[in-house]
Amino acid sequence: MGIVRILVLIAAFAVLIYSGYQLYTIFHGYAAADSEYEDLQDKYTRPTEKKADPTPSPEPAKEEKKSEGATRLIEDAEPPLEVDWEELKAVNPDIVGWIYVDAESNISYPICRTVDNDYYLHRTFRKESLFAGAIFEDFCNSPDFSDPNTIIYGHNMKSGSMFGMLKGLKNQSTYDEDPYFWILTPGGNYRYHIYAAFDTPVDSDVYILYSKQGREFLEWEKKMQSLSEVSNSVALSEDDYSVILSTCTGNDSVRCVVIGKIVSTERPSK
Repeated sequence: MGIVRILVLIAAFAVLIYSGYQLYTIFHGYAAADSEYEDLQDKYTRPTEKKADPTPSPEPAKEEKKSEGATRLIEDAEPPLEVDWEELKAVNPDIVGWIYVDAESNISYPICRTVDNDYYLHRTFRKESLFAGAIFEDFCNSPDFSDPNTIIYGHNMKSGSMFGMLKGLKNQSTYDEDPYFWILTPGGNYRYHIYAAFDTPVDSDVYILYSKQGREFLEWEKKMQSLSEVSNSVALSEDDYSVILSTCTGNDSVRCVVIGKIVSTERPSK
């Protein structure tokens, strides 16, 4: 009986050690990925300097500012960041852009693209093997974001990093506060107005890619908007460019997606 107890204690201790090691590995991986991306932000991006208005207009009333909120068009808004593309490409030539989500400003990451959608699942921008991986564009899309709809993937990290905060945009108050995100690229800076945010099956129509704009593409946009968990009145048209931000959920067969259309004056071109 004494030997059995000793063996049970040894087994329990081994399980405890293994579990502790697993937790250490997970949290060490989180910290390592966070450190890398913070370093990239510090070294290769800087906040855009605000341009002084030579003839400032009177401050509008609070009620007017609130009523404009999520519906006003701000095509000429300044991008939030300036990116050193030359230096970033020297670190990793797979970079195609930088994403910045206005309402969740901790979503600020380089976007990679390579020959498949597996490579960056668990490789960071610097190609370190870490679970967090990188934010990456679907390999079937054009690297200049000139397709009618483009998919960008990122992990839903429990720490809130990567696309971990994306689900917050399914909250109406968060959406109403600032329903925009940016894709900054070497060829131009594009601002997107979010018109849909919802959970969806992994094999849903969300992931259909269109090769040309037109009526069929507009019907797809309208369907996505009808599925949205946040109400909005974003106007859609046949010549839109949309981007789908996609992340995992606690259910392997379900994804969380946020979809926006370009409203900036700069537009990608083939």
